[in-house]
Amino acid sequence: MNVTTAEQSPKQQLRPGFFEEALRDSALTPTLRTFAEAFCMRFDVRGICDPLYCANVAAFETGLGDGCGKFFSDRTPTEQGIATVGDRLLFAYSTCISKASTDTTAESISTMLRNVLNGSSLEEVLTGPVLDHQSY
Repeated sequence: MNVTTAEQSPKQQLRPGFFEEALRDSALTPTLRTFAEAFCMRFDVRGICDPLYCANVAAFETGLGDGCGKFFSDRTPTEQGIATVGDRLLFAYSTCISKASTDTTAESISTMLRNVLNGSSLEEVLTGPVLDHQSY
């Protein structure tokens, strides 16, 4: 399992207000926002559209949204959906991920999402190893 922490690879600072600008006018649930921010920060994903893309992929695949900006807070994510999020984001961001962490797998990305869905804070996801806490 991936145990690389965000501190183990040098990261560039995000410009001030990056996530506020990237996610403005979106009705993201707090957990999907935390996941999107954690993913982008951990893997040095810096495009202005990337945080919302990550959130929409996670929402669509888990049933927590329609993938087009509509998010549902009253749904329970599926384990298969969480696994698919890891696969899709690893494929979409393989270059950024390989530069930021040499041993990241789809499962480690899925575990990040699982941990956020279980209440881990942004700081916990960024500073701790990617460990699996399975429940929602």
